[in-house]
Amino acid sequence: MSTIANEFDLDAILNEFRGSGSPGPQAKAPADRSKRLVLKSVDDAIQEDNLEILNGSLGEAPPQAAPEPPRTEAEPEAPEPEFGEPVSVPPPPETSAEELTDDWEDMDYASAQAAGEAPPETARRGGKQKSKSERILAPLVGLLALIALRREQRARGAPAAAAPEGNEPDPKKALDLYTSQEVSLRLRALAATVLTLLMLYVSCAWSSFLPLGGVLGSSVRVASALLLLMELSVMLCGLDLFTGGLMGFAFGEIGTESLAAASCVLSVLDAMILAGTNNGAYGLPYCAVSAASMTGLLWGAYFNCRAGRGVCRVLSSGKSAYSVCSDTALSPGEITLFKLRRNVTGFIARSEEADLGESVYAALSPFLLIASVLLGLLSSLARGRAGSVVHCISVMSAVSATFSCAVCVALPLYIASRKLTRAGSALAGWSGLHDVGAARSIVITDEDLFPYGTVRIGSIRVVQNADADKVISYTGSVIAASGGALAPPFAELLRRNGYAVCRVESFTPKDGGGVTAAVRGESVSVGSSGFMNLMGIRIPRKLTARNAVYTAINGALVGIFEIDYEPVGQVQEALVLLSQSRLAPVFAVRDFNINPAMLRDYFELPTDGFRFPAYSERYTLSAPEGGAERRSAAVLGQDGMGALVEMTECARKAYQTARVSTAVSAAGSVLGLLLMFLLCWTGAFATASAGKAIVFMLLWLVPEIVLSIGFWRS
Repeated sequence: MSTIANEFDLDAILNEFRGSGSPGPQAKAPADRSKRLVLKSVDDAIQEDNLEILNGSLGEAPPQAAPEPPRTEAEPEAPEPEFGEPVSVPPPPETSAEELTDDWEDMDYASAQAAGEAPPETARRGGKQKSKSERILAPLVGLLALIALRREQRARGAPAAAAPEGNEPDPKKALDLYTSQEVSLRLRALAATVLTLLMLYVSCAWSSFLPLGGVLGSSVRVASALLLLMELSVMLCGLDLFTGGLMGFAFGEIGTESLAAASCVLSVLDAMILAGTNNGAYGLPYCAVSAASMTGLLWGAYFNCRAGRGVCRVLSSGKSAYSVCSDTALSPGEITLFKLRRNVTGFIARSEEADLGESVYAALSPFLLIASVLLGLLSSLARGRAGSVVHCISVMSAVSATFSCAVCVALPLYIASRKLTRAGSALAGWSGLHDVGAARSIVITDEDLFPYGTVRIGSIRVVQNADADKVISYTGSVIAASGGALAPPFAELLRRNGYAVCRVESFTPKDGGGVTAAVRGESVSVGSSGFMNLMGIRIPRKLTARNAVYTAINGALVGIFEIDYEPVGQVQEALVLLSQSRLAPVFAVRDFNINPAMLRDYFELPTDGFRFPAYSERYTLSAPEGGAERRSAAVLGQDGMGALVEMTECARKAYQTARVSTAVSAAGSVLGLLLMFLLCWTGAFATASAGKAIVFMLLWLVPEIVLSIGFWRS
C-alpha cells in the first residue's frame, strides 16, 4: 500500500466523528505539559503486577490490576516484559497536535455550493428539465410560468448518469421554483378533477337511471357539445402537458403525455362528429375518459413537484448531510449501498431523470397507438360500419391511456418523500429510489456501530524499558492514520496531553487483525492479540485483554491499550431491523476488535449472514470519498445507523409499490385495449359506453391506491 503522509489534524478527526462538520476551536491554547500522562512509580515489589497503568485523560485514579489467574504445573510460564520507571526523553521533534493545521474537508452541501459560482438555473416542470419541444411552443401558448421542473430527461428512459457539476442548480433557487409551481399544479389538477367528475356523471347518466334533466338527457348533440366544452377546459388546464405530448410525436419522445394527447385529439374529433350528426347509435364520445387521463397527468406532475421540493428542502437546509451512494463493487449486477460524507453535486439533476412508469410507457406507447388505429379500423370497416371509424379509434386510444400511468411511480415517490423529509433525508428521485430499493447489500462502518463518544481508552500499560512518550505517540499516530472507531479516542489522547503526531509511512493493513507501518525509521505493529501471535510476538497470558490494542516496536511488545466500548440501543434496534430485511450487511470496520463474537455479545443478536471482508478490502470499501462510479442515491440529514436503516426500509417499500403499480397500469392498458376491440367488433357499443369504460379503468387503479395507502400507514 502507498505511503501515508503524516500530518493530519487531530481536532479535525474528532470533529469528523462528532458529525459536526465544523472546524475545531479558533484559538488553540498551548499544550499544557503538566497534564501529560505520568507513569506511576513502581517499587521492587511489583512482581505481582508487572504492569504500569496510565490513566488516559484527566488524572483519574489508576485502575487496580486484575488478579493473576492460577497457573498449572503443566503450563510453563511465559517470559514477561519487565516494567519500571521510563526513561525521560524530550518529545519527538515532529509537529505537535496543537500546531497542526485544520485541513479536514467540510462536506456541508450548502457551503460547497456557496464556494463556487452559482450555475445557471434551468427551467423545469413537475421535477424534470424541460425539453426542446417546450422551448419551441411555450412562448406561443403563453405558459412560461407553468412550464417548469421536468422535461429533458422525461420519456427518454436513458441510463441514469450523474449530471455535470455546471448543470446543477442551486438548491435554494430550485426550492423556490418548485414551491411556485406547486400552487399552480394543485389548482389546475383540482379544477380538472371537478370537470372530469361532471363529465363522468353525464356519461354514466346517459346510459343508466341517473337523473339528467332536460334536453341534455335526450339529445346526443347537446350532450356531446357539453362534453366537448368541458374536455377542452381540462385540456386548457394541462395545456403544457398536452403540447408536450403532441411534440413528442415530432421528436420521437412518445410516452404517457403522447398517449393522453392523442386520446384527447381523437375524442374531440369524435365529439365534433357526433354533435354535428346527432347520431346516438354509438353512444356518447369518450371525452370523460380522455379528460381523466389528462387529469392523471396533472396529479402525477403535482406529486413529482412535491417530491422534488422535498429534495431541495433537505439540500438547502444548510446542514451537513451524509450521502448514500450506490455501486456494484462487491458483486457485478448487484447494488451495494455506501454511506459517505461527500459532496452531493448532481443530486438534483439525478432526481429529475425518467422514472419507471415513463420508461415502460416510452417503450409501450408506440405499440398501443399503432394497435389502437389498426384495431379501430378493423372493428369498424371490416364490420361494415364506416361511420364509426373515428369513434372506434377514439375508444381504443382512450382506454390505452389509463389515468394511473402518470401516478404509478409519482405517488409512491411522493409518499416516501413525505416520510423521509421529516427526518431530514431525501431520495434522488426514481433513480435513487431504484438504487436503494433494489440494493442487495449495505456497507456498515465503525462509526455506524459505535458513534463518537462510545469508544474510550480504559487504561494504558507500558513495558518498563520502553519510552512511554514514544509508545503513546507512535500508537496514536498509526491508529489516527488507520481511521475507524479507534481514531477519535487516540486523537483525543494525543491532543489533550500534547503528544507529537509522527509521520506514518508504509502503512499496510494485515488480514490477521492489525496494521504495520514505519514511524521515524522504526517498524511499528499495532493490532489485536491474535495479530501479534501471527507476527511472532508472544503475549503472556496474564496480559491478554478482551478488547485491547497491542503495540510492538521492532518486533518487541511495548504497550497495551485497553478499550472500553459502550453499545447504543438505537444501533441494536437498527441491526435487528437490518437482519430482518433483504439487505445483507457488509461490515467494513477498521477496528480490529469489532468481530462477529463482539457484536453477538454487545448487541445480543445472531450474526449469521453478517459478512466481514478481509482487512485490505475493508479499507477500500470504507474509503471516506469512494470512487467516482459511486452515484448519490439519497442523503441523510441525521447521523446514526438507525436513520440509515429506516431510510432503506422506506425506499424498499416505495420501490416495491411503484413496480407493482406500474405493472398493473401497463396490464390495464393492454387488456383494456383488447376488451374494447372485442366489444366494438361485436357492435356492443352500449356495453362499451364511456361510463362503463371509466369504471373498468378505475378498477385497475384500485390496487395502486390500496398499495399506496398501505405504504403511507406503514
